[in-house]
Formats: sequence, C-alpha cells, structure tokens
Amino acid sequence: MRGEKKFLFKRRMKLFVVSSIVLLGLSLILWFFASTEIMVIDIPVEETKQGSLKESKIPLKDTINDRPKKLPNNHDSNSTPSLPNSQSNSNLNPQPEINSQNSNSIPSESPEKIAESTPSNSQFEESQPETTKPIKIKNYKTFNLVLRNETKSPDGFIRNIYTINNQFPGPEIIVDKGDTVRINITNYIGRSTTIHVHGMIHKETVYMDGVPYVTQCPIQNGSSFIYEFEATHPGTYWYYSHYETQRADGLYGSLIVKDPDESRYYNYDDEKTIFLSDWYHDESSILLKNYRYNNNTSIFEPIPNSGLINGKGIFNCMDDPIKKENCNFESLSVEEFYFEPNKKNRLRIINTSAMTSFYLSIDEHMLQVIEVDGVPTNPSSKFHRLPIHVGQRYSIIPIRLPQYTSTLNFYLRAEFAKKSFRSTSPYSTSNLFPTELRAIIRYSKKENDKSLPSTLSWTLQQSSLMFPLIDLNPLDLKSYSQEILPENTTYYEFDFIIEKINEQKTLNFNHKGFNDDIDLFYGSINSVHRGVSIYNPDKRTNTLKLLLEGKIKFFPFYLNIYVFKRKLTIDLLLKNYDDLDQVFYLHGHKFWVLGQGTNSTPVHSDLNYFNPIKRDTVTVPTSGWTLIKFTLDNPGIWTFSNPIVWHQNIGMIGQIIELPKKLKNFSIPPIEWCKLCNDKSDKNNFKVCQRNDDNGLMDAIKNIWNNN
Repeated sequence: MRGEKKFLFKRRMKLFVVSSIVLLGLSLILWFFASTEIMVIDIPVEETKQGSLKESKIPLKDTINDRPKKLPNNHDSNSTPSLPNSQSNSNLNPQPEINSQNSNSIPSESPEKIAESTPSNSQFEESQPETTKPIKIKNYKTFNLVLRNETKSPDGFIRNIYTINNQFPGPEIIVDKGDTVRINITNYIGRSTTIHVHGMIHKETVYMDGVPYVTQCPIQNGSSFIYEFEATHPGTYWYYSHYETQRADGLYGSLIVKDPDESRYYNYDDEKTIFLSDWYHDESSILLKNYRYNNNTSIFEPIPNSGLINGKGIFNCMDDPIKKENCNFESLSVEEFYFEPNKKNRLRIINTSAMTSFYLSIDEHMLQVIEVDGVPTNPSSKFHRLPIHVGQRYSIIPIRLPQYTSTLNFYLRAEFAKKSFRSTSPYSTSNLFPTELRAIIRYSKKENDKSLPSTLSWTLQQSSLMFPLIDLNPLDLKSYSQEILPENTTYYEFDFIIEKINEQKTLNFNHKGFNDDIDLFYGSINSVHRGVSIYNPDKRTNTLKLLLEGKIKFFPFYLNIYVFKRKLTIDLLLKNYDDLDQVFYLHGHKFWVLGQGTNSTPVHSDLNYFNPIKRDTVTVPTSGWTLIKFTLDNPGIWTFSNPIVWHQNIGMIGQIIELPKKLKNFSIPPIEWCKLCNDKSDKNNFKVCQRNDDNGLMDAIKNIWNNN
C-alpha cells in the first residue's frame, strides 16, 4: 500500500511538473507576442504559381539520382556509369521543400526535409529603412542542380565540358527578394567541386559562400550538398564552381533576384540574360598546369580559342587543319534575341570569362545602365559601348535610334578587349586570335526570317566616319539610393604584381600602410614586409571550421589571413603594376568606388565622395590604380581575390576574418556541412554543427513524458 501511494505521489508530481512547464511555456509565448513588434512566421510557403515555371525555365521535377554518361578523357575512374537519355534533366524546378542528403552518399529519390534556418539579421540591408515592421514570412525556393561531365561542341569544336542539368550554361535561377534559396548540388563530374554565388551577400550564413578550403570542404564526386541562404539584395548574380578552374569548363549559370518594388527604380517590358565568355578547346586543368610550370622566361596567360554568347559561338575549323577533325559543323549556331517593337527591354549582361574583358554594343542602338553588380543606379547617360570585365554584371536598356525603326535585324557584338592579353604574347598578332562575338537582335518574329544583319559596328563606323565613340565610364554611374559615406578609420594599399619565382608564376598583393587597426596578420601574397608566400590552402579542412572549433590560434602564413576584431571602415588603394588590366572581387561586401586612374597616385580633388557607384567587382587598369571604400561590419571569413581564373589559381587570394567573436556566436553550420570534411579520425568533427537545445522547452517536455 505504501509503495502504491509513493508511486501515485510520484506520478502526480510528474504531471504537476509537466503542467507547470506547459503553462510557463504558454506564458512565455504570450509574453513574446505581446512585447515583440515583429512576428516571424518561419514556415515553408508554396511559391510555384502558374507561369512561374515558364518564367524561370524550370520543369516540375528533376530526377537527382540518375547517372551521367561515361565519357572519354574523364578525370576520375570513380565517375558514375551512363544512363539512357530519357532520364536526362534539361532544367530545374523550384519546390516548396528541400531534401537533405548525406554529403558522402548518392542521394535517394525522397530525401528528408532539411532543418529550418535561423531568420537572418537585417543590419546589412541596403534598402530604405522601414517605418513599420511588417509580419515576415519566409519563402523557400528549392532548386536541384546535377553536375555532369559531357561531350559538347559549343563553338563547333568537340570537347569535354561540365554541364548543369545537361545544360550549358546552367539553368537560370529566378527568386524574389527575401526568399530563402536552397540549391541542392549533386556532383557527378568526376572531381570535387563547390558552388559560389558571385556577389551574393551572406548574412550569418558565411558557411554557404562556397569557397573551397575557406568556408567549406569540397563536395566529393558522387555526393550532394545543399546551399541555403537568403536573397537579401535584388539584382543580377551568377553561380559557378569556385573549385580550381572548373568555371572555364562550363560550370556556371545565372541567379536573378527580383524586387517586387523595382518599379520605383525603373520600368521595362521584358528582360533577357546574356552571358559573355571566352572559350578554350583544351581543358582548363591542362592549361593551368602549363601556365604555372612552363619553361618560358616570359609570362603568357592561356589565349582563348574563341568566345561564346549564352554558350553559342562559331569557330572556323577550316583555318586549323589539325582541329578540323574534331569539329561538328552541324552544331554551329548564333544566339538570337527577339525585341518586341516599341517595348523597352532590360538586358542583364554577365561576363563569365576565364580572363577576357569585352566591349559590348548593339549596332544602331544607344545603351543606358540601370544596375551594376546588384546595385540599382540612376539611368546613365547614353553611350555606344559597355566595357565589362570578368565577374562584372550590368543591366542595360538598349535604345534603337529613330532613323533605324524600319530596320529589323541588328548585330549584338562583344569585342575582345586587347587589354585582356599581353602585347608580347605570341598569339596577339596571329589570325587565330579571336576578335569579336556576335548575336542577332530581331524585331520580327517571322519564322522564315533567317537573314543576317547588314548593320555596321560602332567601332567600325567611328574609324570610318570620324564621330566620337562613347564608351561607358563606370565612374560616372550613380547609385539610385544615395548614401552618406562613412569616414575611413584606416588606409591600406595592395599592389598587383605578376612575376616568376623559382620557375613558378606568382601574383602579389604587396600590402602597405597597415597599422594598429588590423588585429592580426598571418600572411600576404609576396609581401615585401612579411616575406614571400603564395596562397596554399590546407586541403584537409577549411579556415571557417578551424576558427569555429577553436583549435588554432595562429594561422599558417601561407593562408594569407587578415583578422579584424572590430568594426571599421577601410579605404583600400589597389595598384596594378602589371601590363594587363586586373580585377578585384570582395566576398561578403559591396564597396564604393572612389576613383581610378593611370597616374602614379590618387589626387584627392579627383576622388568622388558624393554618391559614388557601389559594386563588388572592379577593374584595376594597367599600370594604374583604383581606390575603394567599405565597412567591415559583416562577421565572417570573406575571400578577396582576382576572379581571373589563371591568376586566382596561382596565388592571388587573401582571406579577411571579420569580427570573429560575433561570428562564433551565430555561425552554426548544418551537420551536412561538417560531413563534407569527412575527417573520421576527429572525434569532434561534428561539434561545430551541433545545436545546444538541451534546455529547450519542447525537449524538456519530451524527456519527462519519455520517463513516465
């Protein structure tokens, strides 16, 4: 009897504890809603509407567990066997739910739903401050991308390339501002890979930036990984492999972030995305090896064989009898665009090249810029040609001149900028050196209209008619939303130099002017102040993981790491001592471009401190300089580098560790991220990916009920 009473008493006490916890939880919830001005509803929302699939070129379902064709000259004997063409995927589909995979295994057809992400902080938004805080609903957009190694002939020359969902370039991803984007990558290319979205600002999700050995370990062949982030900034972006030189072999596509309120910036009726790219007939890994270790005393970057617009081009195999046998003449094609008469078109231009900059123009059309690198601009003055370097994006409005309203067909041209190649290159005066890419603009939809335009390029007209040829000056662009520039708290200088050391080409970021504002410095690229170091990552792990684990206090010199422990604004002078135009790209930030020139040093009176253009990728002219300003206020590990693939892969990379204490407080990667490193010998391998929810309300209730 006494035991029965004791049991009943114990049971009543458990019920009392459970009831108390439930009541306490409900009270906390009511108090939260009563005292909080904004309510976040974190639920997946069905976002695929009628017509949205057509707009984003995405089918309803993508089979992610099929295998790529087995092709000659594959890089890995472990690549998967081929399947019939009936299982190929030509596009991708946004879905309301994402599927989480074990990163070290082939995915199944019905993977489990991934964990919900933490709502992101809005402190880095560029939009106007809101007077009221609306209810925020997280919209999830899911895209499945399958990477393969296939044989294609984009310009008529047959070679192995990398495809995405059997497409080259990859499918266009279209999302809205504020969407939570989930990109499920399945890798069948025969090599490791990663995917980076160029220009995307990650807030509290630095582990999704996609830089191998910096923010993640690579995705192994036959494995999958899901990138998840919030699309905070509207504009034109592109995704690509950040692993070695794979981008030059075809691994890229566009990512467009729409702004429902963009009518306040500009109006247009239709839009099109245009990729400009140089193209090589040899695989990029072979070209990189030859570039890095050749025996020439001079330095010559690989010269492209041709170029492509939206993956299409024409290479004249008849001029090269050796390559003639590897040409597919039936595949030759030119990209065509239809412009509806009396309608305004927006062209999103993306330079995806390995190294080439272009001058883009449309015969008998003037152009206006309305967006650059994801930043809306005031409509620019009209110009003839748009200079665009590697990684840069512009949105332009073409304006047909009134005297040509009866002309229906025009050439869109992308002229190779001679400043992209060394004048001493043995190919610079060769007939095999590419000069121009072409596409066709048609104002007529007649199917039988296959006529070629008879219009002349602005460049040719300028040389023959002697009228002033107007090229866009990017420094003339003004951001749509004017900002008051913060005062700089420090001034740095980086020098771009390419030289040859110990039979290996080396690219320098010689740093100067560092002072007490920088907390720690663990390397440079051939810094004259700190010795010589070429960026050489630790391929067993990644910098972010080492930092979160707290295993390392002093990073190796060769990682080229700069640590900033507090918020600060930097004026950074980029100086180019090379005879090629160079490019600078900063992850995790957009910066103001204050000035640019070819003189030795900036003159303060020539700099623009009143509403300068803001962007993430900027050109540093030959034997010149570019001055930029940005604020270190986004905790993370952010790569700054030269996006020219040949330069980036022989050392021109640095890492900024920004506000590391704040980074450790919120950065909890998903377990799949930890599994990518596949370090089974490390017992704490998954420690940084585990959430400490033991004291949570629901866990406490669950534990009590389980013990009854």
